[in-house]
Amino acid sequence: MLTSIVWFILGLLTLLFFQCMVALLNPAHCREEGIKRWPVFYTLAMFSFTTVYTTMNLYIQSNSFIDNRGPPDYDGPLNYQFSIRGTALSLVPNVIFNLNNWLADGLLVSSLMPRQLA
Repeated sequence: MLTSIVWFILGLLTLLFFQCMVALLNPAHCREEGIKRWPVFYTLAMFSFTTVYTTMNLYIQSNSFIDNRGPPDYDGPLNYQFSIRGTALSLVPNVIFNLNNWLADGLLVSSLMPRQLA
């Protein structure tokens, strides 16, 4: 049951991404200035960061529940995640999460700027 819900949500997110890209690249929605490339690259970067973050966290989560993970006297998923805390496997998703949050915040703040400054 849970697997079908996860696939459904992933399918919806992928569909939403492609609908956003079609809307951004559709020449019928553009006026005389043409297609603006920065929203396309921005959307692509945010979707890519979110995909990498999700897949790496799912990989860590699935590895956490393999038997006999961690030190001999502290077996368990949380101890495995704590033991890999300083490795690239754990640092990359955290860095990507922060970068994606900065992109999202920048998108929100840029819409508040007056058009003369943007």
